[in-house]
Amino acid sequence: MNKKIVAVTLLVLMSIAVAITPIEFASGQNPSTGVSIIQLVPSGSTLNDGTILSTGSVGDLLNLQGTIYTANSSYQVDFSNQVIASGISEGYYVNSTFAIPEFPSGTYALVLQDVAINVNSTEDDFQIQTNNTIQAVPSQIQEGGNVTLNLGVTGGVPGVSYLANVSVVLPSPLNTIYSQLVQLGATSQKGTATAQASFPSSSFQPSGSTTNFVGNYMAYFNQSAEAITNANSTFSVNFLDSSAYHRGQTVTIRAIGYQPNQAATLTIASVSGGAALDSESVTAASDGTISKAWVVPSNAAIGNYTVTITPQGTAKSIADVESFLINGYAVSIKTVNLANEIVPGILVQALDQAANVVYNSTSGTDGVSNFNLETGSYGLTAFFNGVNVGASTISVTGVGSFSFQCQLTDLKIVVQNQNAVSLPYVNLSITYQYKPTNGGSVQTENASGQTDLSGAFTLNSTLTGISYTVDASMYNKVFNSGNDIFNNITAQAVTTIVVTCPNETLSINVVGNNQEPIPNTRVELVEVTNGLFYSATTDSSGSTSSQVSFGMYRARFYQDNILINQTNINVFGPTQQQVTCTLYGIQVTVKVVDFFGNPISNANVTLNGPETEHFSANTKGDGTAVFNNIVGGDMQVIAFAQGAQNNYQSLALSVNQPTSVELKLGRFIALGSMLISVSSFFALLIILVAVILLAIIEVYRRRTVKHAAGI
Repeated sequence: MNKKIVAVTLLVLMSIAVAITPIEFASGQNPSTGVSIIQLVPSGSTLNDGTILSTGSVGDLLNLQGTIYTANSSYQVDFSNQVIASGISEGYYVNSTFAIPEFPSGTYALVLQDVAINVNSTEDDFQIQTNNTIQAVPSQIQEGGNVTLNLGVTGGVPGVSYLANVSVVLPSPLNTIYSQLVQLGATSQKGTATAQASFPSSSFQPSGSTTNFVGNYMAYFNQSAEAITNANSTFSVNFLDSSAYHRGQTVTIRAIGYQPNQAATLTIASVSGGAALDSESVTAASDGTISKAWVVPSNAAIGNYTVTITPQGTAKSIADVESFLINGYAVSIKTVNLANEIVPGILVQALDQAANVVYNSTSGTDGVSNFNLETGSYGLTAFFNGVNVGASTISVTGVGSFSFQCQLTDLKIVVQNQNAVSLPYVNLSITYQYKPTNGGSVQTENASGQTDLSGAFTLNSTLTGISYTVDASMYNKVFNSGNDIFNNITAQAVTTIVVTCPNETLSINVVGNNQEPIPNTRVELVEVTNGLFYSATTDSSGSTSSQVSFGMYRARFYQDNILINQTNINVFGPTQQQVTCTLYGIQVTVKVVDFFGNPISNANVTLNGPETEHFSANTKGDGTAVFNNIVGGDMQVIAFAQGAQNNYQSLALSVNQPTSVELKLGRFIALGSMLISVSSFFALLIILVAVILLAIIEVYRRRTVKHAAGI
């Protein structure tokens, strides 16, 4: 029994542990935020405070922001079990805009769902409100015309009939209100009902509803005695058939409400200047209608105009005054240079030759100047920094694009040396002066650039017929004085001018470490910036003279294909340079000694220098071998006794000045002019010592015997 109790207790404890153990989220899920609706606000709202909107009307646009568990995953928004939005989250973040669907008034659940794991966040108490709508169609009519008022109810109670007290208010100062009760009928199962009413009509009270006056009319869905409330819509009544026209188009005028055969004056005047464009006498028909077809003249300038009908005698309660616009057509003019390349920053003046009006526009980065121009002929003038750079004529018939070529050239500056070799990476400072067409003071402009790999730099779209000063420099040194002014640049697509880099005399004297001239030295010169290459060989006096282009040169000096020096030489004018090749003309003394440090004569010494340089000599009586005019650097010295090539001693060293070294042939001992091995020497020495000892012993023995015999 006790065992059963214990078992049951353990099962209960395990179940509790499992129940309270936190759920482990899969990779890519976000346990810190989960699925949550953070904010629900009208679309376009700037609120960011976590507001959760609880009410709305059918068709309202809402913005929902929230989070889901799964990063970059599918989500959907449900409204009363109907999917109204879906998408992919940005990370864990959801930002969705949707319209409230067509439902009856009531409380509904709004759900954000993480589709991947089927987890929801729900707002259970979102309420759809009943909403009234009214819309006047069309929104603009001519006097005496009719509008249709479209009425609607959304979010209503299904099967319930709704009544609209439609009201229309005439423009101020009349402000007359005309009303009509309109039955919309029973709403659908989705709570929607619609109806229409026409205005003006005899159904509106009081009688006499009208659209005979210009101005804005306000239509309301409902009206109470205290105030006008609920939905509204505005429509306007005009006596012109449009608000914008072009030259040559017909303006149809229809004005209602005058006395039969009443005379009036029709005046059309500019709003800006007040000058009359036209003035005519008109007469009302027997029904009090003034009708006129007026054609916009070919010299009408772009702008706003006012049309006024001034009757003789009784005037209307609201005078017929209306504005219209002559707005022109969108015309783009692309400014190009003589190479047909676009040119930004060009001021284009378009003279309307019919109206004698000038319009200005400056070309943008795309080279296009944008205008609104009416039909007709236009004289174009282009200005670059105030200088007239071109004229042309265009004919505008509607929306169009034109190309306008300006008298601007691409000034190509080529830098060459006197051998016609192009030089890259030359810095150019360009100065030019011009006088604006309007007669202002002389202007000075500066530009700068650097030649490319081909040795050229192009100053795009620049003025022609003037002079340019071009200073060319390398290493901050101008080299083209006297070759820097270029006059009267030609008007053509590309104008090429050549700047010449002069040749300079470079004289070099090459000496060695011992200050003695080095003949037959090959000199290689490479210009540091542009890579120009020159080569020369020194004469018997160690000198050479060359004509080289202005610049800085990396000079390398070779003797028997061995590099003996490298240095930089600035050639910014006639240049003389002495170059000391400290690695050439070095004396190397090698002393060969024996085991005891005594000199070994007639030993063979070999000197292996850089590249193919090899020297060999025998030591003199003092044990030395002297090598003169050696090219320094890393080398090896090898010494061996005559007839004992396999018993040598070697030494590696780096030489850059006169040097003395000692090599010890430790296996040999010099005995005068004779050379014996150390082992042989000590063997002879041991034998000699043994002989001496034996002799001493023999002498001693004999003396001992003789002494014994005497006794």
